[in-house]
Amino acid sequence: MNLIILSYLGYAILALIAYLVIAPIPKLLYYKIKFGSAVDIYYFPIIGLIGQIIIDLIFRKDAFYSQKRYVLKNNKLKLHISNDLKGGVHFSLVDPKLKKLVFFDQESFKKMEGMPFADTFMDQGLLFQNGKSWHTSRQMLTKHFTYQDLLVMVETLKQECKKLQLQDGPIDILTLLKQLTSTTITKAFFGSENNDVSDLGVEVNKNMEKMMLFFLNPLIVLRCFALKLNKTTTPSFLLSSGEKAFLRELQAQKQRISSQIDNGIKKIKENQTLQDNILTTMCKEIINNNITKEEAIHQYFTLLIAGIDSTSHVVKNFCYALGLYPEVQERLRKEIQSQVQQFDDLRPQQLSQFKLLDNFINESYRHYTAVPSLFNRVALKDIQLGEFTIQKGQSMDLNMMMSHFDPSIFENPLKFDIDRWNSPLLDPYSFNPFSAGPRNCIGQHLATLEMKTLLVYLILNYKLELNSGKIILGLANIFLSIEKYQQIIMSSNPYFLILHHQYEQALQLLVSDDYETLVTKSLVQQHLGQYDDAFSTLDKAIQLSSDRSEAYYRKGLINFVIGKIQQAKLDLQKSLELNPNHKETQQQLLKCELELKNTNQPAQEKVTQQLKQIPKNSEADRTDCYSASGKLMYRWYQTDLKVGIEIHHALPNSADLKYQFEKQKLQLSFPIGQGNNFELDLELFDEIIPETSKAKVGLNSIEIIMDKKDKTLNWGALQKKVEQQQQIHIVEQAAYPSSSKKKKDWSKIDKEIEEDINKHKEEYGEDPLNSLFQQIYQNGDDNTKKAMIKSMQGSRGTVLSTNWDEVKTKDYESKDRPSPPKGQEYKTLG
Repeated sequence: MNLIILSYLGYAILALIAYLVIAPIPKLLYYKIKFGSAVDIYYFPIIGLIGQIIIDLIFRKDAFYSQKRYVLKNNKLKLHISNDLKGGVHFSLVDPKLKKLVFFDQESFKKMEGMPFADTFMDQGLLFQNGKSWHTSRQMLTKHFTYQDLLVMVETLKQECKKLQLQDGPIDILTLLKQLTSTTITKAFFGSENNDVSDLGVEVNKNMEKMMLFFLNPLIVLRCFALKLNKTTTPSFLLSSGEKAFLRELQAQKQRISSQIDNGIKKIKENQTLQDNILTTMCKEIINNNITKEEAIHQYFTLLIAGIDSTSHVVKNFCYALGLYPEVQERLRKEIQSQVQQFDDLRPQQLSQFKLLDNFINESYRHYTAVPSLFNRVALKDIQLGEFTIQKGQSMDLNMMMSHFDPSIFENPLKFDIDRWNSPLLDPYSFNPFSAGPRNCIGQHLATLEMKTLLVYLILNYKLELNSGKIILGLANIFLSIEKYQQIIMSSNPYFLILHHQYEQALQLLVSDDYETLVTKSLVQQHLGQYDDAFSTLDKAIQLSSDRSEAYYRKGLINFVIGKIQQAKLDLQKSLELNPNHKETQQQLLKCELELKNTNQPAQEKVTQQLKQIPKNSEADRTDCYSASGKLMYRWYQTDLKVGIEIHHALPNSADLKYQFEKQKLQLSFPIGQGNNFELDLELFDEIIPETSKAKVGLNSIEIIMDKKDKTLNWGALQKKVEQQQQIHIVEQAAYPSSSKKKKDWSKIDKEIEEDINKHKEEYGEDPLNSLFQQIYQNGDDNTKKAMIKSMQGSRGTVLSTNWDEVKTKDYESKDRPSPPKGQEYKTLG
């Protein structure tokens, strides 16, 4: 009986193997016959393209030797098809036009499962999430990846570079780079007080290297991808000894991360002060039940792996290129030396002055990218990509390596030529080192800053040579400094140009008439102030696809910006009809409602002597002002904690913003074109905390945020004036911003207000402002009390002063009565 069972089992296994071996062949031949030269096919029993990579690695010492030459042999190639692990076919997209369709249709695909044990450390991270969970995670993490905030990380990286004690001779450059990037990443994202996190980052990445070796074992690949036996629940007898060791280390690392998260949650609940980093944000989201602890652990692993492993391998490849092409290395060194004195002088705003270095990074990416193809995806439904149909359940990837060696895009593609990047690419989607579309790399700015800083340090301090395939560092008495830095700009990609404020250059590349390009073009036109052109562009997009929401949403935003609130509301309502779950549209509609409500509010005078009716500012009305130069309008506002200034102006180079905070003074200037400068030199109404005040440069605005020193004082004006030094003007009503382009986190502001009020309740009682003024009155001398009574009663509650010398001569009921708000008048009630 047992023999019969074993026989049947043997037949079943043979049948399965025969199916996996034979079934893909007719499918591959079908595609080749149907599409001819537009398709290339490759067959290797069971493991498909992985087999070719292994052969190239063993016999040619280059895992992608063949992939680099496919398009050289066939310049009409659009799609490369190979057999997959399930007896089907796998598609590798080569044509940039096909890739673009996938970049902007992420909802039709999901990342392919198969990574060993990913269910315990990465499946719920940003790389593999889909749908709502991905949107939630992206929104949570994005605030920690803004370009301005990441600039401070350059200083951390500089300090780590200066700690290096390198000697002449061979060096393990990859280990060195991993240590540097690990320290930088962990200090910025998970807190400098976690001294053991840096070592954890290195350990996690070493463990990932062990996992990558599993993919060289065909049996493990077959089990993980074809049979889906890749989770921690896989029976142990099916696991190799290496997999078991990997899993043990993984669980130990997961426990360490779990302990750090628990510690962060505990500190938050105890109201301890924590750094504003990703770890703190995730702990708060766990407390608020927005994410689970398991999701936070997966995000932690994802950031460690993507942030450390990818960047260190890329820079290692760049060092290999420097050793392989010493003449290029010398050109780069001369370029940097022409402007740099010493490494200590490096400022993050100065890195982009090196055009040759930008070219070198692009060319090195093209030849030695660490990501030859983007993550495999599985179609969730039948998808039409040009003339090709990807059926539901079929797998595909976006192959970068094949596109990088397309002779129709890159002349003489096998040549390493940094000067080819002096001219823009014909197709921006032929070169996307950080991917493109809504799911582009969230850490691209961080990676760029790290790579450029590391390369400048190495090139200026060492001579890099190859020795039996290893990098050798030769000490050279060369030091570093730089002068001007915006950011690395991939000049061939309009989306990078938009992110980096290069709107005119981006507009020149946005020439297609497809829906996505037209919507993107309208965004550029809006930033350039070409509102009529933007509306015309969006109308064309709507004519192409009237059932899509993006064009209506953009029209709503532009109408809101130019003050056409009612029309903005109509456009946004239409957008919401087409996409009911779009949160940004919902939020913008709410702003329209508030703006219309405030505009139509009947004018009336509210007179009261009860100080408790002074509003607890969620945010005070923005007040329009002009600078002394008179060239730009700015607005100021305040909360109980902060005073802010908004300037709606697109500043391409954030380094051009010059500002200085003093305890009661602000100085600010930046160029506004044609040799003119916008300047502010303000003596402020009251003292601020210079050390914690800051300036932010956005896509189309500049915001100054100053922390009040006296959190109980409501500023009567932005600037200090003699007649206002002792007055506290009662603000009539807090208002939300009108047509401000800068999004505000109202819930966060409200929370700050509530915390601030609760903080003072023990000292001042349930009504802190009223109690405060009562305390001032009780502790004041007779002149102070007379001043408060006369100013409050005489002005009918609109002025409160403690300066009797000023108040005693005032006639608040007639000639010295404050002017009512615009559009209102005084009336006697009763």
